[in-house]
Amino acid sequence: MTLTIGVTCWNASKFIRILLWGLAVSIPAHALAEDVQEFNDYAGVVGDAPIGMTLSLSEDKVRKGSHYYYRKYLKDIPLTGTIDTELRFVEPGGGVFLLHYVDTKLVPVTAENSTGLIGTWSGNGHTVPVKLVSVDSSSYRVGHRYEDVTNKDDSQFEEPIKKFYDAVINGRPSDAVQFVAFPLRVNVGARKFIMINSASELQQRWNIVFPPAWLEALKKFSPHDLFTRNGQAMIGAGLAYFGDDGLEIVNAIP
Repeated sequence: MTLTIGVTCWNASKFIRILLWGLAVSIPAHALAEDVQEFNDYAGVVGDAPIGMTLSLSEDKVRKGSHYYYRKYLKDIPLTGTIDTELRFVEPGGGVFLLHYVDTKLVPVTAENSTGLIGTWSGNGHTVPVKLVSVDSSSYRVGHRYEDVTNKDDSQFEEPIKKFYDAVINGRPSDAVQFVAFPLRVNVGARKFIMINSASELQQRWNIVFPPAWLEALKKFSPHDLFTRNGQAMIGAGLAYFGDDGLEIVNAIP
């Protein structure tokens, strides 16, 4: 009887230790899951200045990581604020957005069922109209938008993409090729593609890969807050896809 009790107690003690160890292991994963937030991306204008805006909203407030940026500067401006009958966003410099969702005739109108935001921005004694179109939504940890693409933080991952964008838009092939992951796949039509195997080959075929119409289409988009699809970051409406080592795929304009 004594032996049985001893074994039973030892088994119970071992079970408790295993259970506690399992809980200890699960806590970081649980905490990590809690760090993931849902973000909604918008594109539009403040007055006549093109901007992008990324928002993570709870029931009555703006969550960490919400920001907007001017396409001319590509510098994030943090947003804080409250949510009531209007969305009120405040930036560090004192500028204030007063916005509401574009009515889709659904009740209630939310970020998920609206097509965008409209309202005003006020600052420095001026008030200008704001119009934003909803473009995408995704979930990620603040500062790790590209976590399914890379281990780098957002600024590190985007830096070479911005350099590529600047070089290709301004006609500097020798600079742009530094940010390409060879072999580069160029989709030229339905189930048709070519492979570019080196920097010298890309420079020789530059006008075929990046014709004027493609470059004009690229100018309409920003190399910042990119969408991710299938382990790659996409710029434009699928014009190009980037991986951890640079540009991997180019899609010709139909």
